Amino acid sequence: MSRGNGSVAQAPAYVMPGEFEPHSSLWLGWPRFQWFTDPRLDTRQTIAEILQTLSFYRINSNILCTDEEGIAAARDWMRQHGWPITPYMNFLPIPQIDIWIRDFGPIFLKNRRTGRLAIASFAQNQWGYSDIADDTSLRMAELPGSIARFLGINTVLRTGVISEGGGRIHNGKGVLLVNRALELRRNPEKMEAELEAAYKTVLGAIRIIWLNDGLLEDLQSDNGPVPYANADGKTRYLYGPQTTGGHLDELCQFAGSNRIILAQVSEQEASADPVAAINYQRLEEAYRILSGAGDVNGRPFEIIRIPVPDIEFMLVQPDEPMYRDFLATLAYPDSAPAFPTGEPVHIVKASSYANYLVTNGLVIAPRYGDRAKDDTAATVLKTAYPGRDVVQIDPTPLNYAGGGIHCLIQQQPAGIC
Repeated sequence: MSRGNGSVAQAPAYVMPGEFEPHSSLWLGWPRFQWFTDPRLDTRQTIAEILQTLSFYRINSNILCTDEEGIAAARDWMRQHGWPITPYMNFLPIPQIDIWIRDFGPIFLKNRRTGRLAIASFAQNQWGYSDIADDTSLRMAELPGSIARFLGINTVLRTGVISEGGGRIHNGKGVLLVNRALELRRNPEKMEAELEAAYKTVLGAIRIIWLNDGLLEDLQSDNGPVPYANADGKTRYLYGPQTTGGHLDELCQFAGSNRIILAQVSEQEASADPVAAINYQRLEEAYRILSGAGDVNGRPFEIIRIPVPDIEFMLVQPDEPMYRDFLATLAYPDSAPAFPTGEPVHIVKASSYANYLVTNGLVIAPRYGDRAKDDTAATVLKTAYPGRDVVQIDPTPLNYAGGGIHCLIQQQPAGIC
């Protein structure tokens, strides 16, 4: 059972490359449904903007659309909304299930000696909202194998451990960051040592560093809402819009094998906002853990801090799909406030400047309309990723669906299939 700096093992044959390394293409899913009726919260608009940006930089995108009918619908929607379809957009008749391909899609590994690619696959339970035997969970767990067959990749490393891609952060050289609270909640019958063994076997991890928790607003929705008293003094209960319970890509990423981007709440923000106060404690604890850790050779990490957006929330009516088909269906614990069936509820926005995409020559990052914070976040990313352009877009529709830019996309590293 590892603590602090984590554990060390012999280098495995396969390892997951760092996201900052060269890519041959990116994988994402076209939405099959929308959680909100407001067109301003249509996730297709954000995804189309991402695809257009990738195309401008000549980066290939593989877009899962289930079948030929789904491909036609996606292409028609883009044309009708003024988005050109480019040769860099490859629409595929492969079931996408949901849009969060980072979490349950193919995890590409590379053989250290030959450069040949393999794929890793974890069990899924829909972010803890179902179980592994549910049909949707099974289809999520089967997707990596389907893409391996499509690409002609013969090696698929599988584990029965439940884990999502957004909850694990890699440096490409054997270091893996994971959230202790989240991973143990997904696997209540397993010990840390069992989880570590799985990460080493299927991801090529050598050193595993455990962080203790994620951001408070990335709550596990069926645990009940977070009480929130803001500047007007009124307490509201904020529900999570199918949030994950603490994915690490909401608070940190590797910008190099020894460089970590880590979110930061200022002391002033912590003193003025109750959610920010808890996040301040969690992020400073993460900073202490990472500052006392190092890579597989013991070299310390360079930690660069990036701001957090202000907490935002919105009122959701009972006729909205997010309310009707998700929040109202959950079994909340007795300790949580009773769900006010038939009454509107507030949901929290899962926003984060750390939830960005890095790819060839480019970083696609959030922009939230706070000019000072937006500019600071852009400057941080330009410094952390020299030689790459930073393009900022508004990910609000994704955030209110429970995820962000990074959650959408899984990278395929350059390598031999």
